[in-house]
Amino acid sequence: MKVVNGKDAFTIKKALIEMRKDQYIIKNAYRKPIVPVKLTRSKYKIKLDEDVKIFDDDGYPIPEGISLMNPEICSCILCNYSRLKEDSWDRFEDDTWYLIYDFENICDEALADYPMLMRIVECKIDGLQNIEIQKILQEEFNITHSLEYISSLFRNKIPKLIADKAVDKYLEWYYTTQEKGKYKKCSRCGQIKLAHNKYFSYNKTSKDGFYSICKKCRNSSRKEKMKS
Repeated sequence: MKVVNGKDAFTIKKALIEMRKDQYIIKNAYRKPIVPVKLTRSKYKIKLDEDVKIFDDDGYPIPEGISLMNPEICSCILCNYSRLKEDSWDRFEDDTWYLIYDFENICDEALADYPMLMRIVECKIDGLQNIEIQKILQEEFNITHSLEYISSLFRNKIPKLIADKAVDKYLEWYYTTQEKGKYKKCSRCGQIKLAHNKYFSYNKTSKDGFYSICKKCRNSSRKEKMKS
């Protein structure tokens, strides 16, 4: 058997590490959004099993334990992100690694249309104080927010946006892998969305029970009328 060393050994080792990462990323692609039951500071490995109840009367999933669909949990993860990221680094066998991996992806999607909020998250993760973040927002976005409002955005609005996106991901997973979902095209924006109360308001007179215009478009119309 040929033995390699030096640069060749380093190249092979690096390739194996990348293959291992790809293995877990592919595995994660077939897993539903993680809903762990508890998250505490401990030197012992914590098994983060999911526990999602079925749906409420409006068709929304009912999570229990530590769920990314819970804004309070998202707020907790944001406030402790650096510690969690450090503790789970390269520990691909731990569920905490999947928790952070899912959280990062959902966070990126949830804040994609909110560059200012994403900037706040980046600053908070870097350990900046609100007074420093306030100056950055003024310089980069020409927006002046109070220190209290910046704190509220980080602890309330941002976690709610992340949790809302997590619900989107769960519904997408459920109605493509567990049950065949029904979809419809919004008559205004033309986007095809799940025929679900999260995306279309109920309408008893409609054949499928929903309005033809999605909630996002209906809300936009209301805002435009209020401005005019």
